[in-house]
Amino acid sequence: MDWSKTKTIFIVVFLILDIFLLSIFIKKISEPEILSGADNQQSLESLNISYPSEVTSSSKSTLIESYISAKTKKFTKEETKDMKKQEISILTENTLYSTLENPYPLGEQLSDEQLKDEMKDFIKEYVMDGDQYTYREYNGDEKTISYNQTYDGKTLFQNANAEIVFALNNENEIVSYKQTMMEDIKSFGEERKILSPLDALQILADSNKIASESKVTSFEAGYSTDVLSDYQVVMAPTWHFTVKKGEKKQDLFINAIDGNIIEGKKS
Repeated sequence: MDWSKTKTIFIVVFLILDIFLLSIFIKKISEPEILSGADNQQSLESLNISYPSEVTSSSKSTLIESYISAKTKKFTKEETKDMKKQEISILTENTLYSTLENPYPLGEQLSDEQLKDEMKDFIKEYVMDGDQYTYREYNGDEKTISYNQTYDGKTLFQNANAEIVFALNNENEIVSYKQTMMEDIKSFGEERKILSPLDALQILADSNKIASESKVTSFEAGYSTDVLSDYQVVMAPTWHFTVKKGEKKQDLFINAIDGNIIEGKKS
């Protein structure tokens, strides 16, 4: 028997085994530790953290999602030539800027629900592919209304390349807006099991992102940027929670696949 060759074979086999065991270990420590649904409920209740009943019902079934990929849209003068009642300029190839010929009134009271209703006709008439965007927020200090682009009914969270920001004057009239857009959006990679909203809330609570006595007022599924190149973007399934405690409101985002908390984001 050639002991030299046998020894080499053993070394290769053990090396492959070590690599395999290491990959399992890395996967194990990178995945969040998840309690059972009942344990999660008890843990959150012990902190007096309340949340919508839909969080519990949504967590009873297995949720499957995949990453999505997209490209940053390049605007052209040709596709904007038929946009009426506004002057269109392309600030960069990826940013469209509109100045209205006449300010568009929205009324005196700018509540979220009123704005969602008041903006429907404006977006339909003035904005390119406006039906692909959903309301995000009104900022009274900056006098802006922001919308996020959507895909398959889910929001592309805080993506500077997938939003519209409308500027208002002191009379609550729209005077201009800036638009960016993603295109060629499609599923990327194989479908994977994602965290339930209850699991995601537990991770946020364990990470001290949600204080005791807080109230989760809403939650939604969407996508956030995971890998970004010059024009190609890969986005991961993401949970967004709006949380209130007293007068303080915060928006929390967590990657629904790996459980990583997405820092520095606002809704």
